[in-house]
Amino acid sequence: MTIFFNNIKRIFRKKANLVVMFVLPIAFIVGIGSLLSSSSSFGITIGLVDNDNSKLTSIIKNKLKADKDEIKIISKSEIKDDIINKKIDTAIVIPKDFAENAMNNSSDAKIQMYGISRVTNDSYVKYYINSFTNAAKNIGKTVNGDSDKFYAGIKEYQKGNFSSEVKYTSDQKSKEETSSTLVGFLIMGVVYLSTMVTTLILEDKKYGVYKRMFASGVRSFRYMGQCILSFITVAFIQIAAILLIMKYALNIYLGPSMLNLFIVLFIFGICCVALGVAISNRSKNLKQANTLVMLVSTPMLMLGGCYWPREITPTIVQRIGDFVPTTWAMEAAGKIISGNSIMNVGKEMGIIVIFIILFFIVASVKRIETSV
Repeated sequence: MTIFFNNIKRIFRKKANLVVMFVLPIAFIVGIGSLLSSSSSFGITIGLVDNDNSKLTSIIKNKLKADKDEIKIISKSEIKDDIINKKIDTAIVIPKDFAENAMNNSSDAKIQMYGISRVTNDSYVKYYINSFTNAAKNIGKTVNGDSDKFYAGIKEYQKGNFSSEVKYTSDQKSKEETSSTLVGFLIMGVVYLSTMVTTLILEDKKYGVYKRMFASGVRSFRYMGQCILSFITVAFIQIAAILLIMKYALNIYLGPSMLNLFIVLFIFGICCVALGVAISNRSKNLKQANTLVMLVSTPMLMLGGCYWPREITPTIVQRIGDFVPTTWAMEAAGKIISGNSIMNVGKEMGIIVIFIILFFIVASVKRIETSV
């Protein structure tokens, strides 16, 4: 295991590797986490399209204002641009005759909401809108169109312990969305480190270590096996250390099972190692390999939703993103954080394993000797 331990020492001896391994992802996690926490503490900006303008919709507006939210009256055509340009965080569209339909328990009593998943803490708004709409329709069942009785029922409903339910539900959902966002930056660190350290193979070729090992009787498969094992071990250390820091030092919610989240991310780490080995084995020299690492890793992170939610990108870009492993790592991590078991992410894990196999096949098809 000489090659294995030597690689571990070489990786941890290099300061740049330690920065990518720990400093970079933790800095992003702390910075973005602070921004998300501060934005959720002071309310959000809600774009309101009120096509009903009834007493019932006034109650909704007053409730949202009481929660420190800013209400901005807009038209439906402005929603997309306002959300993209961050003029509003989420949008609510109240249809015409909403109050009348709710009073008569009609299925047309629906309020639409628009927003970007994992960007804004609008979970409590969604919960309030859904709960209020359902309550209004249930009250409408019993009043037979009598508006006085209907609004008396709404008034009684508002006196209940609704606020405590909203607080619990929104806090939980907010924690899950924030955690999923922050895990994206851990995945970023895993991608960059795992693909970078595999260039040690090219360093060995460049400085003659590769040939001297084989001249001393070390077989090719033994050398590659120990190299890959050392890279996977580094990924293991990185993922385990950052998850522990996130949970116990930064108090970030990581779902009901941190072990399940670790398993998902570790499988993804192996995928990144396989990608790095493929890049190294297909490159002529270190310069070409380092260039390919950046050219492949950065778009992969963008398409996979590690820097920003995939929902804000065009549909065609989202479909292209289905062909990169980061997408499935983010999907699986999000499900685990939301409370799903490891069995519930079988599809995502299976796709990541397919990528592992494909990358190792690419790595083994052709080996190019280093040009010095």
